Amino acid sequence: MKFETYVKKVEKWLGVTVHQDGNRAWFQHEGQVGSFRREEQWDKPGNFIARGFHCRSENDHTDIQTDYFAGTYLDNGTQLLHWCKRPEPKFPVGALVRGKQNKRAIRQRYAGKTGLVIDAGSYMQIDWLGEEKPQYTMTYPERDIELVSAV
Repeated sequence: MKFETYVKKVEKWLGVTVHQDGNRAWFQHEGQVGSFRREEQWDKPGNFIARGFHCRSENDHTDIQTDYFAGTYLDNGTQLLHWCKRPEPKFPVGALVRGKQNKRAIRQRYAGKTGLVIDAGSYMQIDWLGEEKPQYTMTYPERDIELVSAV
């Protein structure tokens, strides 16, 4: 992603100011420090992209005298943003949902079933209508669920 575009995306998503130190950019958000760098594309001079996405806690620092590296490196910029601030769940608690007709839902036997969301998130808990609640907690990915009726 282009560097300037990513800086705008960070500022919009998190509501923070991105500080730049040469080719390094960083921001602070709710106890987390995110950083990335500006790198010129070798085949397109003058075109800068964002690379090297990293996130750590404010009080966590790398120790150069040991083999300790603070934080975690992420593959792309969206992962960094979601690491700092989780996206809103697709289906709110209390929404009436149905299992999609895809391979995973059919294999795990919740395709076509209707239920209420009791815990929202990217993996949610659903209370299926007309079934006993299992003894153990089952979670279902939001990409396998479709909305029947919102709250």
